[in-house]
Amino acid sequence: FGGARSSELSVRNMMQEDPSPTPPQFFLGREVDMFHVLGAILNKRLVSVIGEPGVGRSSLVCAICHYINERASTIMEVERIVFVKTKQGRGGDRCRLLIQSLFNKLVEAGKALLPTEIMQLDMEDLFEHVCKALKNTKALIVFDRTELLENNDEAQDFPMFLSTLFRETRTVRVLLTGRRPLGIPSIGGVVEHHYKLGGLNFANTVRLFANLCPHLHTPAERHQFFTRMIIDAHQADLMASDPNISERTKKWFEVLGNGMPAGAEQAAYSVPAEEVTNLGKDD
Repeated sequence: FGGARSSELSVRNMMQEDPSPTPPQFFLGREVDMFHVLGAILNKRLVSVIGEPGVGRSSLVCAICHYINERASTIMEVERIVFVKTKQGRGGDRCRLLIQSLFNKLVEAGKALLPTEIMQLDMEDLFEHVCKALKNTKALIVFDRTELLENNDEAQDFPMFLSTLFRETRTVRVLLTGRRPLGIPSIGGVVEHHYKLGGLNFANTVRLFANLCPHLHTPAERHQFFTRMIIDAHQADLMASDPNISERTKKWFEVLGNGMPAGAEQAAYSVPAEEVTNLGKDD
């Protein structure tokens, strides 16, 4: 425990609208996940991190982007990262808004020129402009929250864009987050590799809650809270769905969000101060 605290920290705010990727302040228990996803990114052209909203998909890809940026001199496969977040636009407009946001970022980076009538471009022309801008770039394009593209009039436009991108470029890689894989056997000759992200174990859920909770002010208070919650070392590494979980661990797991980072955040900011002191105490 320890480190800088911030009253403004929020799991939801770790990734602002169209951010430059920055790591979350409290990012716990994802070392194995990072290893597997990073390895996939460096060896595959299309990787999907899938899981339920709130499980920490955006935080994981954010941390991976930061890891790559910090090691730019040794990771030769990626020279540029472009992070694009799917917007809650009108149903049929979401895919176009996503691709146009990507193109705007490429214009800002000096990789493309902005057409005079960009709003009048049809989707195929927009695809062409993006692919031309990325033609000879070792880029990692991150599309966050792609589940928002499902079940709308343009549901097939995004796979079509990816297919065009993979056919027209050779060194561009794509990292997606979503609820489920795209589920298409081959996209422009590229096979999707998906990684299912699960929740945190009990110990890391407790640590995350302690770091976020505004009622635990010092490292000593957070350490005391941790030792009060984790009284059985064998239970510390268990997940909420583990069949060997005890009734006690299950009870406190549920209070802290069942291993979902967003649930731990919500609990940290909603549990009153007087109740925090009773967490982990068994009657």
